[in-house]
Amino acid sequence: MIDLSWKEFTQNLVVDFCSARGSRTFTLAEFNSANEGQILEHSPLNNNAFAKIRQQFQYLRNDGVLTFLDKRGTYTLREPIVLHGELHEDAPAFVYDQMPMDRAKREKREYIAETFARDKGWVKQAKDVHGHFCLHPECINTFKKPDGIPYCEVHHIIPLFENGEDALHNLAIVCAHHHKMAHFAEGSTQSKLKDLFLGIVDTRLSAGGHL
Repeated sequence: MIDLSWKEFTQNLVVDFCSARGSRTFTLAEFNSANEGQILEHSPLNNNAFAKIRQQFQYLRNDGVLTFLDKRGTYTLREPIVLHGELHEDAPAFVYDQMPMDRAKREKREYIAETFARDKGWVKQAKDVHGHFCLHPECINTFKKPDGIPYCEVHHIIPLFENGEDALHNLAIVCAHHHKMAHFAEGSTQSKLKDLFLGIVDTRLSAGGHL
């Protein structure tokens, strides 16, 4: 077995942890609790293993692998999480793959993953601010679910793998059609949609006192 440095060990553990729970966003306390055994086993003679983990998180932030979201110790993983096999909404399964991915494949996988891998608090806030209807001004695609609530999706306007934030100012409410357009349309259309949604979200947050 190859001896990993603390940073390598922590980075691998973070990726495995996020893959297993199907979410990029987590708190330091959640991470330490779920991985206590492995952390202590990595360096049995170190009496400050969890302080060491906190230090490695800072190093991973400096490297752009993690983003620190708030004062409660919440982080978002930015490394690609590659999806293998069928994705089911009730049982998402993510695994990490270090094989190089071209941009198109990475974008597609990021789109699939982001529907399920997001902090629910941000989703609720986005819907509280923007409602349940697509933000595209010409959209007529929103439909109601059997419970009467309009169906919508929450979209990272700037994807996480392009250094977009898992935060309210980077989240838009969209229909499934415009969500796919934002990820899979040709370049100029993607760029126009990105600018459109960023502008609408900024205006709404400013008007509501959220910025």
